[in-house]
Amino acid sequence: MPKKEFFDFEGSKLLVNAMTNISDSVIITDDNFNIKYINKAAEELFGYSLDELKNKTPEIFNAEPLSEQLQQEMYEKISEGKTHTGQFLNRRKDGSKFICEFKITPIKNEKGKIYTYIGIQRDISERIKREKNLEFQHQFQKTLAGISSSLFEVNEANIDRKINNSLAKIGEFFAVERSYIFQFSKKYELISNTHEWCKKNIRSHKDYLQGISTQVISSWMERLSNDEIINIKDINKMSAKAEKEKRLLKKFGVDSIIIIPIFIDNNLFGFFGFDYKIENINFNTENIRLLKIFTDIIKNAFAKHIDHQRILDLSFKDGLTGIYNRRFFEVELKRLDAKRQLPLSIIVADVNGLKFINDNYGHQEGDKLIKKTAKILKASLRKEDILARYGGDEFAILLPNTAKVEREKIIRRIKDKVEDFKKQDSKLSIALGAATKVKVDQEINSVFIKADDIMYKNKLAQNSSRSSKIVYGLLNYLDMISHETKEHTMRLKNLAKNFADFLELNITETNRLSLLASLHDIGKVSIPEKILNKKSKLSK
Repeated sequence: MPKKEFFDFEGSKLLVNAMTNISDSVIITDDNFNIKYINKAAEELFGYSLDELKNKTPEIFNAEPLSEQLQQEMYEKISEGKTHTGQFLNRRKDGSKFICEFKITPIKNEKGKIYTYIGIQRDISERIKREKNLEFQHQFQKTLAGISSSLFEVNEANIDRKINNSLAKIGEFFAVERSYIFQFSKKYELISNTHEWCKKNIRSHKDYLQGISTQVISSWMERLSNDEIINIKDINKMSAKAEKEKRLLKKFGVDSIIIIPIFIDNNLFGFFGFDYKIENINFNTENIRLLKIFTDIIKNAFAKHIDHQRILDLSFKDGLTGIYNRRFFEVELKRLDAKRQLPLSIIVADVNGLKFINDNYGHQEGDKLIKKTAKILKASLRKEDILARYGGDEFAILLPNTAKVEREKIIRRIKDKVEDFKKQDSKLSIALGAATKVKVDQEINSVFIKADDIMYKNKLAQNSSRSSKIVYGLLNYLDMISHETKEHTMRLKNLAKNFADFLELNITETNRLSLLASLHDIGKVSIPEKILNKKSKLSK
């Protein structure tokens, strides 16, 4: 107990006993803040005895970085006779730290002058830890729900944006510098940074990390293939075996990194990467477990999207060539038929003599020709162009925002590539037709029909088609010896077109029916002109 001149506890043995045995720490100072009394709880809390603390100030306990400023604010308040409550980071005699919740009450004498201060202290470190853990769990569940909801439905148009947003949420939650995804090429020869989020003022590296050889991460490949999480807390302590990886990380200013492999259908698809500062986040076992929960959601979204793409490929891709099919082309034709896509050009291509190849060399050779045609066409187009196999030997191409001049350049590229290939295989010959929609009020189907019609005319007229030379020669001869035959043919072609419309035939079938109408009288070329043009009845 302090001296009686400070505290008159005569007749207050109960109060003295309570003060001594109360579970909270009690420290009493004089008006100059010199310690005069501490109870048992204070001795246990701070690790000092009264003799060690007597006439020292409570500053001995402070471990706050800005303790002088905080104490000054506190002293000013209690010096005015006001009670002060707060929390301080305190230090025990053994150097350990804890969060102390305190209440300081000034005590005044009969004249209203402060002559002592009573402080009550309590270690609330565990309580703060529990509260922080509860808040952490709350934020975790909130972030998890946000990511799960965002990735519930992904498609080709939104998957990249949604994954980048998810990486941002994860990065902010764990206070990392950068979060990203790398994907492997099919043969695991290359890796590319496909998705990325960077903390404010952290520079993006994505553009510099495209198509990098997997040799630069050779020591990681086996670990990733074994589905092992790689957590490097200090790259300066990396082993000599990982020297290439160490150089790469240093090049991009990475101090610490955690890498989580991505497996889809039991195949290594890529990996997540998180660059961090050890002072901001400690990726211990629990934090890695939580991080894995987040990354599994993104991985599942990837897997779901890939499955969806496989279904679309079966629905929209041609099984033989791997390019789009007619169904997809017709969907895209409607989608691109918009003012912002004008001028919209269409190219129709047809493989000449495919039936002849199939009949004389076998369907396997015919299939090879179809696949080679698809490959040539695809190599001649731009990334934004759409190539589809429209029928057995027919291909259709959509060229958005492409005027006639650019369209013709693309046709020239196709022809040049065909000529180059014909040096290896003379059987390949392609007929091409093209048309362009330049006005909004033009019917896109009419543009397609025009392109298809031009292609069929070119198909007959091409020098590479021996049969077309013979056919056109015969038709011209027939026209020369019998004008009536030509008029009859035109009437029959119109009738054929009306018949095709009635049967709702497609453009290819309609054109072939029209071609048949043109050729139906071809046998008349063998009839002498005088008999062919005879006005009276034939005698035989």
